[in-house]
Amino acid sequence: MSVALALTIAIFAVDTFTGLGIAVAVFYALVVMIAGRIMVRRQVIFVAATCVSLTIFSFLVQHGDVVGQPLFRAFASISAIAVATVLALENQSSELELRKRAELLDVSHDAIFTRDLEGTITYWNEGAAGLYGWASDEAVGQSSHRLLRTAFPLPREEITGLVLATGRWEGELVQTKRDGSRVHVASRWSLQRDERGAPAAILETNNDVTERRAAEERLLRAENELRTTIDTIPALVVSSWPDGKVDFVNGRWAEQGFSEEHLFGGSAEVVHPDDLRGILDLQRASFATGDPYEAEVRLRKADGTFRWHLVRAVTFRDETGKVLKRYATATDIEDRLRAEAALRQSEAYLAEAQRLSRTGSFGLKPGGGHIRWSDEMYRIFELEPGVEPTRDWIVSRTHPDDRALVTRLIEEISDDTNWDIEHRLAMPDGTVKYVKVVAHAVEDERGDKEFVGAVMDVTSTRHAEERLQRLQAELAHVTRVSTLGELTASIAHEVNQPLAAILTNGQVGLRWLDREEPDLDEVRAAVGDIVNGARRASDVIQRLRMLYRKSDPQMRPLDVNGVLDDTLALMRPILRSHDLSVREDLASSLPEVSGDPIQLQQVIVNLIVNGMDAIDGAGGSRREVVLRSRLDGAGEVVVEVEDSGSGIAPGEEERIFEAFFTTKPAGMGMGLSICRSIMEHHGGRLWVSGSGPDGTTMSIALPVGPPAGD
Repeated sequence: MSVALALTIAIFAVDTFTGLGIAVAVFYALVVMIAGRIMVRRQVIFVAATCVSLTIFSFLVQHGDVVGQPLFRAFASISAIAVATVLALENQSSELELRKRAELLDVSHDAIFTRDLEGTITYWNEGAAGLYGWASDEAVGQSSHRLLRTAFPLPREEITGLVLATGRWEGELVQTKRDGSRVHVASRWSLQRDERGAPAAILETNNDVTERRAAEERLLRAENELRTTIDTIPALVVSSWPDGKVDFVNGRWAEQGFSEEHLFGGSAEVVHPDDLRGILDLQRASFATGDPYEAEVRLRKADGTFRWHLVRAVTFRDETGKVLKRYATATDIEDRLRAEAALRQSEAYLAEAQRLSRTGSFGLKPGGGHIRWSDEMYRIFELEPGVEPTRDWIVSRTHPDDRALVTRLIEEISDDTNWDIEHRLAMPDGTVKYVKVVAHAVEDERGDKEFVGAVMDVTSTRHAEERLQRLQAELAHVTRVSTLGELTASIAHEVNQPLAAILTNGQVGLRWLDREEPDLDEVRAAVGDIVNGARRASDVIQRLRMLYRKSDPQMRPLDVNGVLDDTLALMRPILRSHDLSVREDLASSLPEVSGDPIQLQQVIVNLIVNGMDAIDGAGGSRREVVLRSRLDGAGEVVVEVEDSGSGIAPGEEERIFEAFFTTKPAGMGMGLSICRSIMEHHGGRLWVSGSGPDGTTMSIALPVGPPAGD
């Protein structure tokens, strides 16, 4: 301000003491303009008033009379000062407004800069400096597009043409910051015009949307992933508005044969008519209350077929509780329902099969815990359905003589335990049941071990077997009697010989006694012969009595060679009467077997008699029966009966063991069938081991060892 006052006083001195005239007005106007540039409004007005006062004072000092040219010069100076003052004040106002606007632009977080039509930056706000990294004095004067290396969505000339034509453009640009990183900006271009309306510059406002763009990309990826996930899940997905209009379906509907257009338009009726009313009632109730619902309905495919689906639906509500949308999934359960129906049918079949076969099933953990029983198990053990079975309760229903065995087996259950046993149950009414138990350990789907098995009520079978054994024993006895009956003549001859010897020796003894001097030595010899003959007859009768005896089989350890010797002692006379020889080939030191001696003798007698009949029928010169015994590699004692007959017809090696099959004119066809049953009851075998035109070899095999169960 002091500079302006000094200049004013200097101009006053020039005006007062020189003859410059009107030029002084220009100097006063310049002072006012300068003041307007460097001073505030009040100071400018003070300087202008000072200039006017000095002009008037200079005029009065120089010209006392107010006339002519001096007055005009003073008026011109005052006018110039007034005009300069007005212009200075207006300029200050404009500059103040511009500064305010610039400050506002700097306050904005947007990057704002102005460039001329050539692209040169003329203004650069703080937001631009913060976003791009260049200060205003570094950016102003440079080409904006080269500085920022802008990537345009359209050619830059095309965008500039749009701005010149319409006055504005909006779009997204990718630009480069000072550190080289790329930034996405939402850009708005506004055309600036001069006072004549001609295009002068372009104001560019850019907003950093990099994070928003990244978020949008993430959201888009998430939406795509969600859509892919929804399309991948094995279910139909749909969302709808409260009015029932569909607004979203997943890709699984295409597999049903429906397009989105059909579903969105509501033209696809997919619910079975019989299920439609129920599902609509559920939908209306759900929209009214907001509660979820679940239902099984049949949905139609485009080809007209229906499949059962499980529909689950939930509603989306706003903060007031108003239902805005409904989301539903429909999972195809057709196969599951069919599998469940098949499973129920299979379970029904299994339950009926168990009832008919009297077989129950069970499962339990080796370490203890819950025991699972089938319905038939409750019937076998006569336990009320629903009652929890326990190990102690099972033992309590076991027959007292078998409880120790069952208790031990239960206590020893492990991962590698296998059961195959028979034992008895004692019912509350005193009846006894026989059960067969088979079980083993299995691994379930979780890898845990479980002991599973079956219990078969074999009481009826056991009673039937006992009756069958009695019948077989009776039939075997009848067969023995029948066989011996066929040999009556030979047996009578065998008994008659010792009886005749007894009679002769008795007569001789009497004659020795009738002498005047009885010869006691001769009498003694004759009596001895009588005793020997009686013993021979007694042995024959004893063997016959044993074969004729009717009794239950008695299993005991036997020497097979001893059984053969006893049998041959009975059969030799019979064989001699048929002019047959017997050759023995018996192995020594054979181990004992378990069996009933009478039944085994019956089998051997039958085989010898069959061989004798075969030899008689063949009429050959070789008339021999061979008996062999040996120990085979399987731990069995084998006995072979070989004859020299004509053999067995091809194809009849097994048929001869069938009941009522016979090759003899007067045979019953029961002998070999009964013999095979006897051998099987002994745990052995009977078979044809050789047959040809020179004879037949029949073999029996008995396992070595004590009777089963010992």
